[in-house]
Amino acid sequence: MLNDEDRIFTNIYGWEPHNLKYAQKRGDWDNTKAILKKGREWIIEEMKKSGLRGRGGAGFPTGMKWSFMPKQSDGRPHYLVVNADESEPGTCKDRDILRYDPHKLLEGCLIAGFAMGAHAAYIYIRGEYYNEDSAMWEAIDEAYKAGLLGKNAAGSGWDFDIYMHRGAGGLYLRRRNCAD
Repeated sequence: MLNDEDRIFTNIYGWEPHNLKYAQKRGDWDNTKAILKKGREWIIEEMKKSGLRGRGGAGFPTGMKWSFMPKQSDGRPHYLVVNADESEPGTCKDRDILRYDPHKLLEGCLIAGFAMGAHAAYIYIRGEYYNEDSAMWEAIDEAYKAGLLGKNAAGSGWDFDIYMHRGAGGLYLRRRNCAD
């Protein structure tokens, strides 16, 4: 049984509001600057030791994946891409995170982006997820206003931006194809 203090997503059931004030009460954004100060290699090693795996696809070890990023930039930008489409049959792994714990996702994007040398994250969200899209935009706006994203994100000295794109939605595409 997983202990409550070991849970990553602390509001997955939506028992509390998803806004920044409540996210910070749950511990989000508390140690972000200190984590980034420990450096890329430390973060990657901690991810490897944690055994954390991807939530979709083959469940590849996260720390291993992050370690494949070049240590030195050759001048080309690095990006973090978050696929929140949730298009795998029978899965519901992203929706509640987007809706109820969006700040946890944003903080994770900053830490992951820093570890990989990325200054920008692109989040693709499923078109049907109207409420989740609204919660994410609210969280993104709050994080920028609080200085947690953007220039000198979370006071870390690392610039990090997040962009979100909402898809057209699978239902719309199917209806349109059927009508043609």
